[in-house]
Amino acid sequence: MSDTHHAVIPFESLDPLTIGAAGNEDLVYRETIEIDIPAANLMADIRPDEPDPIDDTMAAAAAALESPHSGPRFSDLLAGAGSVAVIIDNQFRPTPASRLLPAILDAIETAGVGDARIVCANGKVFPMSESDIVQKIGEENLARMERMGVPFMQNDPGNPDMYTYIGISSRGTPVWLHNAVASADVKISVGQAQSNHWGAGGGGKLILPGVVSDATIESNHAAFVTSPQTHYGAVAGPMRSDIDEVATMCGLSGTMNVILDTYGRVIDVLFGAHPDAHRESITRFNAIYAYDNPVADHGPADIAICGVFAPTDHLFFHTGWGAMSTDLVVREGGTMIYCSPSPGVHTDLGDFPGLALMDLMQPYMPATKENYERVLHDIHHRTIEMWSGCIWVPIYEVMTRKHLTMVTLEENLAMAAEIGFDATTSLDDAFAAAMERHGPDAKVIVLPYARYQLPKNAIRMEAEDMAALEQIRL
Repeated sequence: MSDTHHAVIPFESLDPLTIGAAGNEDLVYRETIEIDIPAANLMADIRPDEPDPIDDTMAAAAAALESPHSGPRFSDLLAGAGSVAVIIDNQFRPTPASRLLPAILDAIETAGVGDARIVCANGKVFPMSESDIVQKIGEENLARMERMGVPFMQNDPGNPDMYTYIGISSRGTPVWLHNAVASADVKISVGQAQSNHWGAGGGGKLILPGVVSDATIESNHAAFVTSPQTHYGAVAGPMRSDIDEVATMCGLSGTMNVILDTYGRVIDVLFGAHPDAHRESITRFNAIYAYDNPVADHGPADIAICGVFAPTDHLFFHTGWGAMSTDLVVREGGTMIYCSPSPGVHTDLGDFPGLALMDLMQPYMPATKENYERVLHDIHHRTIEMWSGCIWVPIYEVMTRKHLTMVTLEENLAMAAEIGFDATTSLDDAFAAAMERHGPDAKVIVLPYARYQLPKNAIRMEAEDMAALEQIRL
């Protein structure tokens, strides 16, 4: 038996629009970095057993619409409806809208609904450019939409006249919904389902933060992002629960969700009533990507090595989500080595470096518990905008308790140093430093697909399942 374990870590960054629109597996390349870990130190190297991808996503979408997990068929929802709003996610999500929309447009046309619109759930993210729209929706779909008189709209949270007041959620979130969605008889969302640090993505999240006003987004995010009960897999946590309640208040009729594998290929398409169908998609996602928590048998890891893979993004702001999942299996004072090339992204609004938006934490560095109090103070005095804080703040909180080392491209090192990030281009150097920090008996866990992976005991699908984070880590 070898005295070392050879770990292959994905080190990828592919434009989500390439994944979502192409349908060409050859475009989803594989880049890796490798490391040898002493076998005596290895706690676990956890890799998902992924099913084969779906051969025909368009056909699968059509079948899902007429065979819902729960609730009426899409054709029944459309029967007698005067208008329909189809809400899709934005350019930073790899959902293959171009291959899902044909089935939806077929159903709308067959039902004779003359008043339809497609709305981008871009929340407070800048709008998609013309080229983004072509990639996301597809030229054939855009031409068909023009023939059918189906406009494409995007969220505009800075314009209060674009929104209709709906009410206040039971958790205190005031809700203003995009007029184009609020006025529709039938409202469906089309997105990607995965567990994440808000609990889960997809489903009602395309309503909030997708197509609601600035005030609604900031109210929800400021109230719930920092809650200890908002964590990976916590569908029943306060943030995701508020999102789903708001989506219900807004009359979300149904939701189509895809599950994408680590190549960005569709492995499941499911449609049905909100929120049941989304919850089923998350259950199916977790059946593939959630793992038995090795902490129960071995104690928490001293060192975690994480990678990023195709359905992530060019910015650490998106690839870094897995830091909050990895946090659940690493001891206090432990080290996370997060391998993310983060080459940055070019947009019509300008170029964004790989650590864009993470620089918002710079005024609060170094990451300490005392400085985190300042973060919390500024969140609740609205000095910090929580649309952007919703990712850097949870990563910052982890950094107050654990050492984060980023393995990245050389072009990111200067900005990392300015922010106060520990960054290097060498996984071997990062690992050697971690072993020096924790000693020769350090326990090492490898989570190659950290942004998808989560321990099974973190899953919270119902309110009665809620538990403190301390119980998950034990």
